[in-house]
Amino acid sequence: MVLAACGGESSAGESEAEPLGQELGGSVAQLAQCSDWVEGTQAEKLATIEDIRSQVNREDAGVTASSLSDERALEVFDNGCAQPYAGGYRLQVMYARAAAFEPLREVAEGEFEAPPDP
Repeated sequence: MVLAACGGESSAGESEAEPLGQELGGSVAQLAQCSDWVEGTQAEKLATIEDIRSQVNREDAGVTASSLSDERALEVFDNGCAQPYAGGYRLQVMYARAAAFEPLREVAEGEFEAPPDP
């Protein structure tokens, strides 16, 4: 007899949340939208951030890119998806653009000291 399980169990006994949005090629990163985000639970949102981060910051790409912390990504998506017209916005695009500017934001807000001029 073979039993199939739906979802996994973490070591703490909590079920692991699935990322939000439609899956394509094993990831939701390409298709997840603000309309998915606003309806998700906190656990689903964190799973979505991890999925998007893993696609934007691919280790096999040979390029180093900035990444966002979970807290910063939550802030970007919560703010970006807050307006009713934002339902079709792609989360992956929002993440990639925010991550690209993250080093500049850190310098501007005094979180990181800019290197001295040569």
